[in-house]
Amino acid sequence: MFRARSLAWRTDLMLRAFHGTVTQLPDCVRVETPSDPDFYSGNLLLFPSPPGPGDDLRWVRRFHEEFAHAPRIRHVTLGWDDPHGGPGVEEPFLAKGFTLIADVVLTAEAVQPPPRPLAGLDVRPLAGDADWAAAMENHRAERPPSVPPESYEPFIHRHLNRYREMTRTGRGTWFGAFLEGRLVGDLGIFVDEGVARFQEVGTHPEFRNRGVCGTLVHEASRHALARLGARVLVLVAEEGGPAERIYRSVGFRETERQRTLTLRPVA
Repeated sequence: MFRARSLAWRTDLMLRAFHGTVTQLPDCVRVETPSDPDFYSGNLLLFPSPPGPGDDLRWVRRFHEEFAHAPRIRHVTLGWDDPHGGPGVEEPFLAKGFTLIADVVLTAEAVQPPPRPLAGLDVRPLAGDADWAAAMENHRAERPPSVPPESYEPFIHRHLNRYREMTRTGRGTWFGAFLEGRLVGDLGIFVDEGVARFQEVGTHPEFRNRGVCGTLVHEASRHALARLGARVLVLVAEEGGPAERIYRSVGFRETERQRTLTLRPVA
């Protein structure tokens, strides 16, 4: 499989390859998830360098060529494998209605306790249907207000089921944070060649700002380093967002940037 220069993209492709395909083409990499055409980051083209003049036309044309066989894919998502997150010529894409996602990539080889650990929080791998159902409810509660329930519900259901299947094959572990028996936070960690990638770190809205996330990430990180063969931990977060501050508080540091452009389908 294609090996990206960026740790963020390398681990993204590792995850996408489990339920989809990663195909090296002469000028880019095609990532496709046939079972989920509405999965933006699961159906994309990845180019080797930031966009230049005229790429707003060339890249979009290439996307339509490579996904011509998949009419259910109605979006366009484009990325570039630059660990520094170089912006390139993005303005023509934005003028066409693309949305830019600029993330910071945080890594750690060791972690430290959070400044506000939550006493009594039990962090452990999910075990059985009841735990996974609780994780599903946790993510339902985190639905962004701008996303209607009728589209979010099937998306998160497919998403978590994919991750559950990956844990069954030994690719990683899904952790829950339980407070007095109730799941109030959860996340997944998946490891390949010593590099561990976190996925879907979430805290129930009723329990935010109480130290759940920091405690969960710290304990799950210790487990990954000690028992899953991880040497490097990778988290991708919105730059300047609350999650970034929490991750930094337990020892993660910025090492890369990641940028993608998505043209969402017209409703």
